[in-house]
Amino acid sequence: DNPEREASFYVRAFDLKEVRRSSSGSVFLSDGYINVALLKSKGEPAAKGLHHFGFQVENIDSTQERLRQIEPDIEIVPPHDSVTFAEYKLKDPDGNPFDISEKGWAV
Repeated sequence: DNPEREASFYVRAFDLKEVRRSSSGSVFLSDGYINVALLKSKGEPAAKGLHHFGFQVENIDSTQERLRQIEPDIEIVPPHDSVTFAEYKLKDPDGNPFDISEKGWAV
């Protein structure tokens, strides 16, 4: 519902770069490999998009610290013992779920 706020979060949290903005208020980001479109709602209730997505990070501790500096109230849920790739569960400012992991995911 607020692409500009969402974009600010992802740019600061994961060094994504803003590629462009549309006249409707949508913001487009990229890390050079993956593009993220944060679309402005057109008046109707916001449609559900991706269930969640993940970022592979170099260091979980420093990433958590950075996220807490940007969003002090962010909830970071550690992995269960049965999770082999140590993914931490989070939600961005609009409540969209995402994961962070040092080891990445099976591809």
